[in-house]
Amino acid sequence: MAAHSVGSRRRSAPALVGVALGAAASAVAAADEPPLPPPRPPELATPGKPAQAPPPRGPSEAAAACLAKLIAGGAGAEAAPAPAASVEGCGIDAPVRLSSVTGLGGEVVNLPDRPLLACEYAAVLADYVRLIVAPLGQAMLHAKVAGIETGPGYECRTQDRIAGAKLSAHGKGLAVDFVAIGLADKRRVLIERQTGADEASYLRAVRTAACGWFTTVLGPGADTFHASNMHLDIERRDASGNYRICE
Repeated sequence: MAAHSVGSRRRSAPALVGVALGAAASAVAAADEPPLPPPRPPELATPGKPAQAPPPRGPSEAAAACLAKLIAGGAGAEAAPAPAASVEGCGIDAPVRLSSVTGLGGEVVNLPDRPLLACEYAAVLADYVRLIVAPLGQAMLHAKVAGIETGPGYECRTQDRIAGAKLSAHGKGLAVDFVAIGLADKRRVLIERQTGADEASYLRAVRTAACGWFTTVLGPGADTFHASNMHLDIERRDASGNYRICE
């Protein structure tokens, strides 16, 4: 039995040598092959074959695309220089000045304070005004919404301006404070107090709907800091982004 095993190993040795030489030759041939050409540009891709995904946009490209989309949606907006930060952590991505929003019926809702906002937030705010604030004003108060007083938008400060508190969403351009809504018939509906049940119902509806658009909604009754304004921001409060504060 032992002799048979040795004989088998001896007979198989040439075969093993041949296999090894063949593998070595393949490796040498592969090393001598020229390198593959770079990937074909997407615009020159062969018809019928999927093109490679374009590289991710840089910050400036993303900002330009956001602003273009905002304007195409009927908003009056323009790019603005990034402000200097006076508090650590302040900063604003793709800053824009939002001056107006065009409603569904073509009416223009002016934002006289021209708030400075992150473009991402400006897009949410514009949709909220276009789809909620303006239509409800027409339906409930029988007048077109002509303007909204919002305050400056971006402010590099802590929450409620309390020393040592967390940075406010205003410090990232992700918030505004509604102070009053002006109507085409010259009425001025204050967030702090309303004249009549219709105005009160309108602001209640606007405020309730805001909870579906923003992550934080604070107004009269929430605390003393928001007794005369309605704070709206889209800052994420948890990892999932689902946490809401609606008071």
